[in-house]
Amino acid sequence: MTDFEPVGGDPAGRTLRLLELLTARPSWSASELAERLAVSARTVRRDVARLQGLGYAVESRPGPGGHYALRPGSRMPPLVFQDDEVMALVAALRMAEGVFAGDASHRALTKLSQVLPRRLRTVLDNAAEGSENADGERGDVDPTTLAALLRAAGQDLVLRFVYRDRHGKVTRRRVEAVRCLYARGRWYALAHDLDADDWRVFRLGRVREPVTGEPGSGDRRRPAEDLATWLATDFGRRPET
Repeated sequence: MTDFEPVGGDPAGRTLRLLELLTARPSWSASELAERLAVSARTVRRDVARLQGLGYAVESRPGPGGHYALRPGSRMPPLVFQDDEVMALVAALRMAEGVFAGDASHRALTKLSQVLPRRLRTVLDNAAEGSENADGERGDVDPTTLAALLRAAGQDLVLRFVYRDRHGKVTRRRVEAVRCLYARGRWYALAHDLDADDWRVFRLGRVREPVTGEPGSGDRRRPAEDLATWLATDFGRRPET
């Protein structure tokens, strides 16, 4: 159930629902929007014009029946979520408490509560009050470390960092083709080690002083299409059981 019901006879609620739909996908056809809103394509055009009159950059794109898109960076109203999306946010932040060092998850819950509409704020507050992470330990991943690795992954940059393995040995690493993985309650980085000329998996809690550098070679995508199977079979070296 959404915070704004798509009621055909309620222009204000329907317009807000239209805005929510436009933020959910890069582009919609007029017929798709009409079906979602249970109105005619002509009414969709009027509602789009109403949004444009309120200052929202809704663009018309060519195509059969017309297509509409919200220009990236457009000014947005207070956050509009569906109930299941609020549940997903609370669950994800509770799990993150067992991954990240510090209180970032708690601060994020507090800020979300402050910006959500009243009804959704109640949904979030009830979910937060009725849940907790009972692992007993806080995580060991510094959010800034994960941010640096995600930047290297997203922009295909060479990454340098200090790594302490499970035996306490400290080495300096230089990698590319980074991909961050969440598995079994921990974050890992899969990357091609440039000095070893081979793929390696690093536990993020043991990564220190990450620094992104020059663009990677772009030659390496991923060691296997199915990474879960590849990891479970010792980098593909033994048969799947």
